[in-house]
Amino acid sequence: MTGLSVDYAALVQGSEVPLPDADLGRRLLDAVAERYEREWSNCSLVLFEQAGATYLFDLASAVGAAQEDRTVAAWAITPSAVGSRDASYQRGFPLPPDPDGTPVDRGHLIPHLSGGEFGPNIFRQHRALNRGWSEQGKRFRALEREAAAVPGTFYFGHLLYEDDTAYPAEIESGLLRGTELHIERFRNRFPSS
Repeated sequence: MTGLSVDYAALVQGSEVPLPDADLGRRLLDAVAERYEREWSNCSLVLFEQAGATYLFDLASAVGAAQEDRTVAAWAITPSAVGSRDASYQRGFPLPPDPDGTPVDRGHLIPHLSGGEFGPNIFRQHRALNRGWSEQGKRFRALEREAAAVPGTFYFGHLLYEDDTAYPAEIESGLLRGTELHIERFRNRFPSS
């Protein structure tokens, strides 16, 4: 596993800590956007809010880019109460089978228990990672549970792509613990054997 894609710690160093949530979110999304544009120069990044989360989305189809439209990153503040899941919507989200047979789920970039909903928040996620069945999955789920346990927690997710699909190869996610921004990187796709 390689290091983080962005020097997240440098984004908060030398700042009055804690940063207001919107300032921290803007810094993170700006850094991720800069990195993404270097790697995928023919992109059309759009910033928008949905259900309390702020998303960075590549609307690549708007500029005729080769890559699929896809979510790049998002941040949110965990709410004190979360509505029930709309299971019928989630079942209707298109999820073609993985060519190598790897089980995948409809993962949430911002976890449901942290207020994440559907649409741009849903992505193809390796089942063992999403459900906490692997060692990385246990760490991934622990971060999600930690954020959901304390309403008002700043939570962040960044999807990293290796090809033109909307199927991320890796995920960086984390939260603000007091004045420390804690981000970890997780493998989401594995080479076919």
